[in-house]
Amino acid sequence: MKLCLICNFQTASDGQDICPRDGSSMVTVGEDPLLGLVVEGRYRIESVIGQGSAGTVYKAIQELIGREVAIKVLHDYLVSDEEFIKRFRQEAKASSRLSHPNIITIYDFGVLPKTGRPYIAMDLLRGTPLSEFISDRGFIPMEEAVPLLIQVCSALGEAHRQGVVHRDVKPENMVLVERSGQKIFPIVVDFGIARLVQEESEVAKITRTGTVCGSPTYMSPEQCTSSKVDHRSDIYSLGIVVYETLTGTVPFMSDELAKVMAMHLTDQPTPLNQVRPDLVFPDMLERVVAKALAKNPDDRFQDMDDFASALTEASKGEKPNANLAVSQPLPVLQPGPLATSEDIGQQVNRMIENKDSREFIQPRANTKDLASRALEELQQRSSGQYQEVPHPGKMQATTAASQKVPPSPYNRGRNGVSGMSQFMRVGVPVVIGVVLVAVAFFFAKGSMPEKTASVRKPTTLADAETLIKAGKEDEAMPVLDYLKKQGKLSKEQSTKINGIYIKVAKTYAGDKRFSEAISLLNKIPPKTSDSREIKKLLKQYRNQQQEAVKKKVAKKDN
Repeated sequence: MKLCLICNFQTASDGQDICPRDGSSMVTVGEDPLLGLVVEGRYRIESVIGQGSAGTVYKAIQELIGREVAIKVLHDYLVSDEEFIKRFRQEAKASSRLSHPNIITIYDFGVLPKTGRPYIAMDLLRGTPLSEFISDRGFIPMEEAVPLLIQVCSALGEAHRQGVVHRDVKPENMVLVERSGQKIFPIVVDFGIARLVQEESEVAKITRTGTVCGSPTYMSPEQCTSSKVDHRSDIYSLGIVVYETLTGTVPFMSDELAKVMAMHLTDQPTPLNQVRPDLVFPDMLERVVAKALAKNPDDRFQDMDDFASALTEASKGEKPNANLAVSQPLPVLQPGPLATSEDIGQQVNRMIENKDSREFIQPRANTKDLASRALEELQQRSSGQYQEVPHPGKMQATTAASQKVPPSPYNRGRNGVSGMSQFMRVGVPVVIGVVLVAVAFFFAKGSMPEKTASVRKPTTLADAETLIKAGKEDEAMPVLDYLKKQGKLSKEQSTKINGIYIKVAKTYAGDKRFSEAISLLNKIPPKTSDSREIKKLLKQYRNQQQEAVKKKVAKKDN
């Protein structure tokens, strides 16, 4: 038998030296005993398509009509007794009744005569698993992802109405094919099998290195605690898939299985816009994902129809303005004749009222907020001793009314205080305050003390490179993320940052920090000159991550 070491494609043909999938050289390996077997006189098994925790999937030919089908044969260790076979038939029968364009079609099911291993014959899908699609592209844009995910909601919703809970919703179980005029058409596979595998493993107390019933990354909290599971568990798992599809990373990630499960039980997912600051998601979409990932099933969407409707509405919502923090032009103090105390008071009040608004200047990066400090000081003064002084305009009316003397420029004060004295007591401090604000703005905008520059935070590509050379990769990554978020990088700079991501990812992988390495590589756009290397590294690190988990599980079992 021939095997491709890159994509795991296997075939019984000895003449197949080149993998038809990726063009890599194939090597000769031991024969699979099922290759060439004719199952119950109907299906001739030709080659291996892939393997999973439940079983092996083969390509076969339905000899009577020449139709290509996929046959999934469950692992022999799962076959414990007749009761399991009975339950398998019940689950397969229920799954075969599911009729939906986004659910895989099941043609037949049965048991292999000699080995007693159950099998299912189903539609042979020529497509790409969503997991591989995300890996190749890094992430899927919201406009493209939401229609795809809504179809998955529809498929799972139909299964739930028929009483079938998937229990293993993950990108690997969603195959993207070209169908019905749609280039990316999702097909959900593996209905009902996950439940059988889980129950059988629990009953027989079977432990097998590297085999976990259900995928921990996508498990619901109730699955992690072996609590009662219903259709809302699928909603949680699909919420993880939505999160990963949009951002390229999962919300809960660790190289240790126990930590991942603990995260599902206690941790809150990081908001989408914080995970991918280079992308901008509507606030409503953030809320939809958060609701799907609620720890308590009662707090989630109660059915897939509601989830799909919420996704549809959220995708239409306005994205937050990424430029809200951009500095606006300063309010200009117009030159002219000496302003009255009323004019000054109104201008200062407007500036105080606008202090926290987006129309007010935002502090520049790496500078002290002198303007804000000045305004705070002015506001404190305004609310203190000067607050007791009546407004000059109001004071004029009060004095005139009480003394019944026609107002004049020289007779505005109270208790015999002249207008000029009143202005010196009230107007001058306000004028001084305005001048302080203007001076503060000038310094905030144009100058800073030299000692501030000496302790500025790293914000340039050169700063990031310096940190990396010093072995401070963890400090350099936020700088690179900040630069990408600004969206003002040249093509050469973007290429350089991608190269740094690859370099640091290799460093992380060398330290067995595979999750962080994978997350870094997923930040690189799919269509780059390094895409081939990135794809290879992602596959390598995921395999190493799985091996690390297997070793820890085996060590724990021993």
